[in-house]
Amino acid sequence: MFASDGLVFSSSTQFGAAHLRSSNYGETFSESHAGMHRTLVTGHTFSPYFDRDGTIFMATQTGYYKSTDRGRSWKKQSLFADEEVLSICSAADYSETGTIYVLTKSGVQRVGDATNARTLKDFDKTTFGKLQIAGDRLFVHRVFYDTPKKKNGMELVDYAAGTVDVLDLATNTWSTLAGQFNSGVIADFDASTDGKNVVVSLKGGSIHLSNDRGQSWKEAFERNGDFFCKVKLSPNYGEDQTIACGSAKGYFFLSSDGGQKWETRSNGLSRWVHHVNILINKIVFSPSYASDKTIFLGKTTGFYKTTDSGKYWRHINVWNTKWSYFVYAAPGTDSQDIFTATYNSGISRSSDHGDTWHSANIGITSAFANGMLLSPNYEQDKSIFVLDIATGLYRSSDGGRSWANVKETDTAKVVGKPVLYRKLGISPEFKDDGLIYFFSVPRKILGVTEKHSWKFNDKTKELTLLSIGGDKNYINGFSFTPKGTQQKKVFAATARGAFVSADEGPSWKNLTPGRGAEKIIVSPNYENDGLLYLMDKSGSLRVTSDFGATFRPADLNLDGKYIGNLTFSPDFANDQTLYVNTFGEGVFRSQDAGKSWSNLGLKGKLLFSGPTFSSNYTDDKTLFAPAIDGVFRSTDDGATWKNILNRTEYLPKEPQLVLRDPTGHEVPLTFNVPVEMKRYNMYDEEVGSEIFRTIPGSVQKVKDPRAYLASYYKFRMPQGSAVEISFYGTAIEYKCVTSDDLGIVGIELDGKPMGEFDLYSAQDRFDVTGFAKSDLKPDFHRLRIVATGRKHTASSDTAISFNAATVEN
Repeated sequence: MFASDGLVFSSSTQFGAAHLRSSNYGETFSESHAGMHRTLVTGHTFSPYFDRDGTIFMATQTGYYKSTDRGRSWKKQSLFADEEVLSICSAADYSETGTIYVLTKSGVQRVGDATNARTLKDFDKTTFGKLQIAGDRLFVHRVFYDTPKKKNGMELVDYAAGTVDVLDLATNTWSTLAGQFNSGVIADFDASTDGKNVVVSLKGGSIHLSNDRGQSWKEAFERNGDFFCKVKLSPNYGEDQTIACGSAKGYFFLSSDGGQKWETRSNGLSRWVHHVNILINKIVFSPSYASDKTIFLGKTTGFYKTTDSGKYWRHINVWNTKWSYFVYAAPGTDSQDIFTATYNSGISRSSDHGDTWHSANIGITSAFANGMLLSPNYEQDKSIFVLDIATGLYRSSDGGRSWANVKETDTAKVVGKPVLYRKLGISPEFKDDGLIYFFSVPRKILGVTEKHSWKFNDKTKELTLLSIGGDKNYINGFSFTPKGTQQKKVFAATARGAFVSADEGPSWKNLTPGRGAEKIIVSPNYENDGLLYLMDKSGSLRVTSDFGATFRPADLNLDGKYIGNLTFSPDFANDQTLYVNTFGEGVFRSQDAGKSWSNLGLKGKLLFSGPTFSSNYTDDKTLFAPAIDGVFRSTDDGATWKNILNRTEYLPKEPQLVLRDPTGHEVPLTFNVPVEMKRYNMYDEEVGSEIFRTIPGSVQKVKDPRAYLASYYKFRMPQGSAVEISFYGTAIEYKCVTSDDLGIVGIELDGKPMGEFDLYSAQDRFDVTGFAKSDLKPDFHRLRIVATGRKHTASSDTAISFNAATVEN
């Protein structure tokens, strides 16, 4: 049904385990957590009669789930509830019996119903595996590897064992494929639906193909110094003879003649980050591959899609780039200003409670904020603080219109090494004390033990190193007693407990030794009720009502739901209202301090933080909730919600745009890619120069505080080269910088010429609109900014500039 419903599922661990669903052929994704617990999803199996029953099985690290509504909601099954389920497949008689096969680390089981399982074979030493029924046989692939070694702080996986056991379903007898390859380690396998064709990849680097149910084999491909960790036959292998394989070093190859000839099809896969050495971990053909030529690929650098049999791959942002980590409403009874910080889409601001949005990215250097807070004195100073993950603390003094780095907080100068900035807190008494707290770790965090907590005084510009449980303690967040509290306290949720300081940071007391804290939530009425909630990484809550002297489990009567965040009403002293975000079950509200709860919706959403309140909440009853696919707003106190963030900003960051030479090959934007690949033994001398082809001097990243993300690109490319932005939406606006060394570009949208734009100006001009188009069909589109090789007579060059592209979706 893929051709008609476009249904694709994905899972990710980038920011915690999450399960994502797409209904537009894998172009954009949103959450699909309803009914789930917080666990890593490792695979899906569709019912053979999915078009009629809408049934999908989901394998996870803690049991398996079933959906009967096409993946909109899930129910955990009672069998194997605490085991890691590696793979599931449906029996041949599934339509009559509902029977499935389940592979766990301990063996393979035949499951007749939700409470009845029969062990078919016991296993040991299994790290991952998969099940597949082909014809009258059940194939069981298992791979094992020990705890990976590390190189430069990164895990190096080395398969110690890999085998395929085969169960003849007619005779109930087992055999193995390993003996036919001198007991070589089988990295992966696949079989055609009828079981006639079987393909096997060995860790030694070779691929073997059988066209007679595994009776005889021929070597179809071999690589030196690399091996194929994934191999796949097309759904129509009998007709098109297509085989795809992905290598441990991250390269993709395709054969369309049954393995006689192979082509490198890695154009577009050259994004590189330091990661494990088994780079390709999934290959999936579209069920309608014969007509749509679509293949999906999972790689440790992300999720990719091709619609031309791998001639060109696109990186798909499975984590929606407009995922909002933080959303804040500016104070003031007449204010309707709100601000949000997103993942890879930068900072956005709205002056009408979210009806319309504007970019707020001039001068700030990263689209990924690890912290965002409005100044407690915002009505007077119009200040917003953002903690950039790479370059530290930024301040806007004009309501987000422009940003400047707070240079005095550059901790790298103090610790003598590059750092990553993690957590941010601002004193409620900031107007008077000017205190800001933040946390940083060394840039190469893996294998590095020291971590640093800081206090910065914005009035004296003094930066102070704090000791909160030692220099190996990880800080998860800062909290404060409410503004005006007589005894001011600073709280730090840490891996070693909940710490409190009564002297603004020089000394700290651990309130919960031996019990880590992810969040500390302080009552707005703390001075009178002494109420604190502590949340650990499992979502469990403890509470104190005596200012932290004693803690007890918080019985919130939420039936064991995974709690992601707890939020107090601004008027908690009078209304006794609490809000809780749960994983998969939505937002709940209690109006009796946690004794009873009502569900406010947003079921299935993954909310990074709790709901926030409009500045005039008492009268307008408006709430905001940040989620993976935007910002949700309720104007009726949570009765109904609407996604109001309908824009994505493509900014000057490598994953979000592609540079192509005149032949259509990608020119990597990441500097020194081949050098880094060789450093991690990921470079392939035979095909590396083809994949990582470069044009010397072609990419220039210019730093300027007047630009979006304080930088923009100049591309000095041959005529016919192009900057490409692939997007799903209804409108796009191309933002550029004009200068005295730029040329004339042609604009193409979905393959059609849209005119030209002259990027020349005698003086640098920023935030210039080079092209805009609205009223597009809600669909996948591609904007190309093409080098014409021509220029204004006064220009010194024909380069292209790119600063941002705003998409409405």
